[in-house]
Amino acid sequence: MNKSEILKSIKESLLNTTKARNSMGCSENWYNSYYCVGMTFSTDELEEMSEKELHNLIRLANNIADALY
Repeated sequence: MNKSEILKSIKESLLNTTKARNSMGCSENWYNSYYCVGMTFSTDELEEMSEKELHNLIRLANNIADALY
């Protein structure tokens, strides 16, 4: 994915959420790496990041989601 595709995926993940909760009551949205990154950083911050930085954040969020799931 290029930078604009990543930013688009982040934006879409924030618009298309679920009301589902896990067994501890936490929103299932947090298992979506794009949602997680979008909730952590502002749009301005994300747009200032390089494509590589965005890829690294998504990779980190994926690994954290896997570990928590």
